[in-house]
Amino acid sequence: MADEEHTAAVEASPLKDRYVALLRDRIQNAWIRPPSARVGVDCVVQVTQVPGGEVTSARVTQCNGDAAVRQSIENAVYRASPLPDPPDPALFQRNFAFEFKPNE
Repeated sequence: MADEEHTAAVEASPLKDRYVALLRDRIQNAWIRPPSARVGVDCVVQVTQVPGGEVTSARVTQCNGDAAVRQSIENAVYRASPLPDPPDPALFQRNFAFEFKPNE
């Protein structure tokens, strides 16, 4: 019960937002913008990682960009691997999705 309470408390804390921002920044910094990418790219990316942050899968599930944009985002996730460790182990998620919006 104590573990569940700790996990719930960490999930609701500012630590989670900081960790998600860290992941997003790491991946956006690894992105190489293709020529076809327009302003306003907005995509949802599904990521699978193992403990230690190594990415085992990256897939764009929704996106307003073309195939080159989608592929470049998936490549960026792999280039950003290993992803940073969470500040609290309770924040680690093997599978997670995030919104990729590089112009924000």
